[in-house]
Amino acid sequence: MYLTTIALGVFDPLYTAFGWIVRQLYLFLGNYGVVIILFTIILRGLMIPLGVRQQRSMYKTTSLQSEVNEIQRRYPNDKQKQSELQMDLYKQHGVSPTAGCLPSILQLILIWPIFRIIQAPLTYIMNISSDNLIKIGNTLAGMTDSTGKALITANQATNAVSNNIPILNALERSPAALSRVVSEGLLRVNQLIDVDFLGINLGITPTYKPSLLFGAESGTYLPLLIIPVIVLITTLLQMRISRMTMPNRKKRADDKAREKKNPARAGQTPEDRTESMMKSMNIFMPLFMLWTTFTLPAALGLYWTIGNLMMILQTLIIYFLYTRRMETVTV
Repeated sequence: MYLTTIALGVFDPLYTAFGWIVRQLYLFLGNYGVVIILFTIILRGLMIPLGVRQQRSMYKTTSLQSEVNEIQRRYPNDKQKQSELQMDLYKQHGVSPTAGCLPSILQLILIWPIFRIIQAPLTYIMNISSDNLIKIGNTLAGMTDSTGKALITANQATNAVSNNIPILNALERSPAALSRVVSEGLLRVNQLIDVDFLGINLGITPTYKPSLLFGAESGTYLPLLIIPVIVLITTLLQMRISRMTMPNRKKRADDKAREKKNPARAGQTPEDRTESMMKSMNIFMPLFMLWTTFTLPAALGLYWTIGNLMMILQTLIIYFLYTRRMETVTV
């Protein structure tokens, strides 16, 4: 079952809004890949203020380190008391321990509309009615190609509204099918979306199966393999840069190094909850991205890649314009 078939009615307004934006971009640019890139840049650009807030919160958290040290010194054997006093301290200074994870959490929320649009561009971008999509699906399921194989499966016809990528691919392969659905008034030719981008079909799902990579369709599937590879590389790079630009990273590393050399200082460097949660997200997000890249159309991989590059740019901008300056002032 596809992720996007999950009933998440609460996101319906986002589906509609995102679909409208992508539609306007596509009507203006006429290139699906460029539209995905530009839409991602716009979306991530709007999230930059949240990234600034995240860095400010992280900086405030680390600036309270000496006070947290004192709490741990006074109550070395009472973890609950430590936690209560630390939370009171954070509240007093307007610090949220979870602020560091907000961008990642928001990214997970916003990905649902992206899933929908990428799997159902005819539904959300071209506004083809559900009735027409079902009729098109049934028509294609009843037609065969030159080998006698149905253009789409019965299951794909059933899910034509939520996942119409098979319809797009079938209509591209079969001029006869396209002529028939157009003549029946089920869609117009200008409602078809060209999902090819730089020689790659963004409507096809990447695969790691050797039978497809090195079989008769290797010309289609081998180029697609570059998408997951780039997603993984940019994700790891983005994580690395985020760790390197964390507020007071060097100071915390030096403190921990001194603890190792001097057992008497053990436990004096508090565990940063924000850092801890970010580590968890840094494990989860790459696995999640890689999994979705191999289970959804390649357009999602393009979205992840541009999103990672935007996040790298955002991280560097915030570091050089805010974090490094604040650390210099503190020193």
